[in-house]
Amino acid sequence: MQIAGTDAITPGPVEVVGPSLMLDLSWCIHGAYSSYLREAHPILDTLYGQNDDLRSRVQNFWSDGMNCFAEAEVLAHHAEALEATDFSILRPRLEAALATVPLDLTLESETPADRSKILNRLVQLQRSDELRRKYFDLLEALWLPIATWWETVGVSTVESSVSDVRRSLERGAKWHQIVANECETLVQHLPEIIDRNENGHRLVLAGCALFGKGLYLELPGCTLVGFGAHGAVQAARGRTEHVVRPLRALADPTRLAIFEYLTTGRAAVTEIAQAFALSQPTVSAHVKRLRDAGLVTAERRGNRMELSVDSSAAETLANDLSGLLTRQLDG
Repeated sequence: MQIAGTDAITPGPVEVVGPSLMLDLSWCIHGAYSSYLREAHPILDTLYGQNDDLRSRVQNFWSDGMNCFAEAEVLAHHAEALEATDFSILRPRLEAALATVPLDLTLESETPADRSKILNRLVQLQRSDELRRKYFDLLEALWLPIATWWETVGVSTVESSVSDVRRSLERGAKWHQIVANECETLVQHLPEIIDRNENGHRLVLAGCALFGKGLYLELPGCTLVGFGAHGAVQAARGRTEHVVRPLRALADPTRLAIFEYLTTGRAAVTEIAQAFALSQPTVSAHVKRLRDAGLVTAERRGNRMELSVDSSAAETLANDLSGLLTRQLDG
């Protein structure tokens, strides 16, 4: 029987980029609307606290009710300026790109209403020299107060995180497992984003020194997903810190042997000391570490304090370890 062959599907590239001045300026803009961002990033609190009218200028620039400047991110992508780190380079590239940016973008990540607002903003910027000048002057007014922070702290912080993410990907980790996001829209669309990437669509992960709960934007030719500086490392620690304590308790050969001994049944400290030819104080110290780690429980029965393995804790640890060690095999 002849079986028709099928073309192999090549997964799309996952690129990690950053620093991105435009994306961090976008977070600066969003900070004018978000107390959460200003509390999370002292530089934003300082930015708006020391410039009384700046927050008002941002909030009142557009009157369409969308609390971000997503059109700037679209424009930066079109200008191939997402990785620009110098405003003197970024501004002219954005200004030049306005003349050719498409006004029929699908922007699938956006609601129809937000998509319409983004495209309408681009139209307005194309048509009005005065509006365009005010727009880029506002971006510059946001840039100047944070320039020193960006150049001395922001850039290096993002570079470090970008390197962390790239190393994790090289070791076989999945991008969606190492880039933490609380963006509801991203979470909702994550299965289809993963599927498209695995079927050849380009994915761009962008590191941000300033970051809120998530950044997700469907752009021509790629999906853009943002992550916060050190966010990947923090996410990894968050997934693993709950197993560190029991693992440290079991890392000592004697404690591990005592733990294994207790899996066969209950025993008192005196019985463990006799079985291992150890002093009772030594056994008590080992048992305390196991109990503190939640692996062993104690129950008084008459005059005896009997120790036993907490089967639920042991099962949870085994499952957690299995999950962590096989993450790269999961979809």
